[in-house]
Amino acid sequence: MGRREKPIDIRSGPVAAFAGDLRKLRAAAGNPSYRQLASAALYSPSVLSDAAGGHRLPTLPVALAFVRACGGDPAEWERRWRAARGDGAPTEPLPIVVDDAVDSGPPRPVQLPIGPHDFVGRVAEFDDTRAATAGIADSRVPVVVRGPVGVGKTAFALRFAHRLAEQFPDGQLFADMAARRGDEAAPLEVMAGFLRALGVPPDQVPADDMHRIGLYRSMLAERRVIVLLDNVRDEPQVRPLLARSLNSQIVVTSRSRLLGLDGVRRVTLGPLAQSESVDLLRLLIGGDRVGAEHASALRIAEFCGHLPLALTIAGRKIAAQPGRRLSEIAARLAEGVTVSNWLRIGDVSLADAVLPAYLSRPPLAKHVLHMLAGGADEVTPATLARSLHISIESAEYAMDSLIDGGLLHRVPEPERYVMSPLFGQLVAQEADRFALRRRGDELDADRLRTAIGFEGGFAR
Repeated sequence: MGRREKPIDIRSGPVAAFAGDLRKLRAAAGNPSYRQLASAALYSPSVLSDAAGGHRLPTLPVALAFVRACGGDPAEWERRWRAARGDGAPTEPLPIVVDDAVDSGPPRPVQLPIGPHDFVGRVAEFDDTRAATAGIADSRVPVVVRGPVGVGKTAFALRFAHRLAEQFPDGQLFADMAARRGDEAAPLEVMAGFLRALGVPPDQVPADDMHRIGLYRSMLAERRVIVLLDNVRDEPQVRPLLARSLNSQIVVTSRSRLLGLDGVRRVTLGPLAQSESVDLLRLLIGGDRVGAEHASALRIAEFCGHLPLALTIAGRKIAAQPGRRLSEIAARLAEGVTVSNWLRIGDVSLADAVLPAYLSRPPLAKHVLHMLAGGADEVTPATLARSLHISIESAEYAMDSLIDGGLLHRVPEPERYVMSPLFGQLVAQEADRFALRRRGDELDADRLRTAIGFEGGFAR
C-alpha cells in the first residue's frame, strides 16, 4: 500500500483547489495507485503524484493525461485548468453548453472508449506509430495497427489515440466495425453517424454515396479530429472511411494486413516480450505475489503465449484467488486444462476471439491449423504443397488467409509459418463443439470434420 498523500488546503488558492479536485477524481475512479495511473497516462508516477500535490499547477498535457486515466472529461478539465492558471480567455473555442439562443459552435464528439489501466511495454511500437502520424508534406497518413488475435490491437490503439487527442480539439470519433453480431458495420452507415456527431443535421446527411463521402472528407480536412476504426475485417469495409488530411488523423485496427489499401502506414504488433508479460501479470496480480514466485509467473506467461488478452484474463482470474500459490496454478496448467474454460472471465474469453476466426477460414486453411494443432511445430508452403499434392500458390493462399485471420504469423529467415500453441489447444479442444453449437447441426463428429475441411474438400 502506498504512502498517504499530504493534506492540502484547498482554500489556499486555485492551484491547491485544482489539485484537490484531481484527488477527488482519482478517489471516484477507485483510488488506483499512481503506478497504475502511470500505465494508463504514460507519465511517470512521480509526475502524476506531483500534479495532485498542490505545490504547482501541472502542465496541461499532464493534467489531461491524469484526467483521462481516471475517466474524467478532458474538455471540462481543460476549462478548470485554464481557470486555475488565471487565463482571461481560452486560446481556442471550447464546447461549453449555453442557452439555446446562443451559438456555441459545432459539437465536439468525444467517442473514444476508456483505454485499459493495465498496460505495459510497446515502446518501440508507440514510437513507430507516432512517427507514422507525424504528417508527410501536406497531409497525415492513415495508420493501420494489425496483428494476431489477442495481441492487444484495440488497447494499443486506444492508448495511442488518447495520447494524441489533445492535438485534435474538434473531436474524437470511434466505431467498432465488428460490433454487430453476424453483420459487420457498413461503412456508409458509420459515416452517417460520424457526420451527425460532427453537427450535420440528420436530414442534411447526403443519401448519395459519393456526396456523403465527399462531405465526410471535407469535414475531416476542415477540422482537427481523430478517428479510430476498430476491428476492421477487410479493405472494402474501411476504404470509404479513409482520408488523408493535414488536420485529422485516422487510426485503423485489424487482424488483416489490409494489403489492398493504398496510402497507409502499417504498424504490426506481436506477442509481448517475456519481461513485459511478467510485468503485466505483476500489475494484475500484485508485485508481492509475482516477486515471491517469479518462475511460476513466467510459466503462466508462457502458457498464455505472451498474448495480452490471455495474460489479462489469467491475471484477473488469479487475482480473484489471493490465497492460491502461483506454483499450484502453473502446475495445473502444465497438466492440461480446457483452454476455453480457463481463459474466460465474465464476458471476456480467448475462445470467443479465436474460434470464430477459425470457422471463417476456407477448408484448406483449417487443415493447416489442424496440422499445427496436431503437433507440427511449423509449416512452410513447400511442405504443405508436397504433403497435400497441391500447388505452392494454393498453399501460400491458405497461409495468407490464416495470417489475415490473425491465427498464424510468418517468421523470416528461413521463411516459415507458426501458430501460438494456445491457439492449437483451442482448435484441438473446441473447434468441433463450437462449430456444432453455432450451426445447430445434428452432424456426428466425423461428418462435421468433413464439413469444415478437416479430412477433405480442399481447394486445388
